[in-house]
Amino acid sequence: MSVHIQDPPLRHQDAYAVVVADTVDDIEQLNDLLHSNLPVLLVRDLDQARRLMDGERPAAGAPRPGPLRVGRLEIRPQEQRALWCGAPLELTAQESGLLACLAGHDGGVATYRELVRDVWGASCGVDTTVIHSAVRRLRRKLERAGVDVGIESVRGCGLRIAARSGQASAN
Repeated sequence: MSVHIQDPPLRHQDAYAVVVADTVDDIEQLNDLLHSNLPVLLVRDLDQARRLMDGERPAAGAPRPGPLRVGRLEIRPQEQRALWCGAPLELTAQESGLLACLAGHDGGVATYRELVRDVWGASCGVDTTVIHSAVRRLRRKLERAGVDVGIESVRGCGLRIAARSGQASAN
């Protein structure tokens, strides 16, 4: 017969856990492993953790990026939304972030490293298969909505977004 002895939960009043994770599920799994009732601070990468630990706050007057446009597709990064001909698209936050990152390159190539950093919020650890899976889902959604914008792969480098049918890409 095996007996599992559980350590008592940590209860120091000033203690908290800083967790670098991509999803809430990851945090919950870690919390279960730690057997802890500590408050958890979720960060997307170590740089963000350092900034928070140092007490840095985003500048109040920092410019907020306006809408980005590719043909008739409008991407609103601050709202995590995209509109096609004025109608909202049903996209996840990740898909909206992916569109924003690609559109922010104004028709140029967004490298895989930039995509991982800007969309997944990590400096590494996201395999290109994860990126390609996300792009495949996004392409399907755009196609179903009749969006006339393509996401092109640039072999070994990254991705780019472009309006089809001769529409001009504008930012």
